[in-house]
Amino acid sequence: MKTIGVIGILASALPAVAGAQGRPTLAFRGDAGFVWVRSDTAAAAAGGAVRLRGPVLGGEGRVVFNGFAVGVGLLSGTLQAADQTVKRDLIEGRLVVAAQPVPWLEMSVGPFVRAYVTDSVTERWVFWQARARVEAPIVTASLTSYVELWRALSSQVNLVAGAGRVQGGEAGVVYRPPQRPFWLRLAYRVDDAAVRVGGSQTLEEISVSVVVGAR
Repeated sequence: MKTIGVIGILASALPAVAGAQGRPTLAFRGDAGFVWVRSDTAAAAAGGAVRLRGPVLGGEGRVVFNGFAVGVGLLSGTLQAADQTVKRDLIEGRLVVAAQPVPWLEMSVGPFVRAYVTDSVTERWVFWQARARVEAPIVTASLTSYVELWRALSSQVNLVAGAGRVQGGEAGVVYRPPQRPFWLRLAYRVDDAAVRVGGSQTLEEISVSVVVGAR
């Protein structure tokens, strides 16, 4: 499945790559956000659902060349319950290989790791994501909106129940100031992960980002 996804992305990007010449460009993104997590997986709660929230910081770097991009991203923060009785560190990391066959569409695949860390236990999710992102102008080319959906091609979790369906999406607004080397993004995302014998985990995030360089 992973190999088929990569081949499909590469094949769809061939028209954009054919005849295109240029140098690789770099893009860097910095994120500041707030995360809400609701989890009733075995590692998160022994007596019911746990709700956590907290600020996070993240970033991503990309190398872009002839319609293709390779990127590495990282996000981390500390989440806690409203009464501060439960506390966990959230760490996310991903590697992405993307192709942009047309200006308004980007498709990507790559591994993604999410961990909830305490002093005694770590709940770790690992999955391969297949993503599709569509972008459209709102008023002018400087102000655009986008929607991105993803689904796990394969998934693993270090829980006895095992990983089930894992999917999610993101929507946002992007502003590119004229004749400026940076652009701004406001985004909302939601990820939903299930275990095979009951239990699920939902993560929501609102974030503001500053990007320097090519998308």
